[in-house]
Amino acid sequence: MLQRMKIVLTKIIFNNSIVEAILVLLVSSIFVILKITDKLFQSKTKHVFLETIHIISQDHLSFIRETQIKCLFRRVYTLSNIHIKLAGGSYWMSIPCIIEGIDGKTKEEKKYMGKIINDRSALMHKYMTRFRNLGSIVYRTDPLFEDHKDARDLVEFERDSLIKLKKANVVTPDVYGLHKLNFDDYILVMEYIEGEPLSKVPIDGLIIDQIFRTIKMMHENGVFHGDIKLDNFLYSKGNIVVVDCLKLDENELEQAQDFDLICAICALAQRVPVSTILDHASKYLSDEELRRSAKLIGITLNKVDLNLSETTIKEILDRLT
Repeated sequence: MLQRMKIVLTKIIFNNSIVEAILVLLVSSIFVILKITDKLFQSKTKHVFLETIHIISQDHLSFIRETQIKCLFRRVYTLSNIHIKLAGGSYWMSIPCIIEGIDGKTKEEKKYMGKIINDRSALMHKYMTRFRNLGSIVYRTDPLFEDHKDARDLVEFERDSLIKLKKANVVTPDVYGLHKLNFDDYILVMEYIEGEPLSKVPIDGLIIDQIFRTIKMMHENGVFHGDIKLDNFLYSKGNIVVVDCLKLDENELEQAQDFDLICAICALAQRVPVSTILDHASKYLSDEELRRSAKLIGITLNKVDLNLSETTIKEILDRLT
């Protein structure tokens, strides 16, 4: 009951246009000040500030949630002797977890991947969308990101996107089901794929090719990632696996494509020479597509996961423009 009251109060306070405007203005002002400070003193205060926001906004896997998940998996997936542990991630807009136990039919151990999404997730997504769209306006581009009306809309979007990508032969986890756990929580149950995030894998030409080929296939099927970074791709048995994507404005498809592309280039540039990245990218994308993506580098560099030197940024721009 107390948890439910807390959720309702959070939604009332933060899902309010006045509070939203004040917070967006406040955080944006701090961000601009820190960005100037970093440029003057070669510091990383902006990065620390964004990381702090992520940390204090994290959700967690509570005892009640664990109990509800175990009940669901006993009833629907016939698992016994169930263990649940957190998967990697920021636990900011969702809580990814691994559910393992003994399959009732085969009597063998089986693992599932679960992603818990609730109205807090949708609210966090909404604020992230506001900040990113404000950045779009600052850099004189059209607002690109769309939010979700509630948790169900968010989790259904993720489910439908993964199913759509699977049908287009993009490597994604199989989706087994979408369930409501309680008043606020939904869980998307997926195939568990053993692997590591790309951030922990040595990146060679074959992987770079797969990244750009995957992005191309996604775009050709009307799906845009919206948050490309090395941690958001899984590497398993020689394949790049797409595990999620964001909602982008369907009226801005060209800009959405450009944003995915420049995010991929910048993410890889943390590990691979820029010239190598663009040599591989040009196999799948035209010179015009590559040039166009450079217009969105300002928005991209505001992502908390990116940490590029001024020399690398200049090289990207010089080669793309």
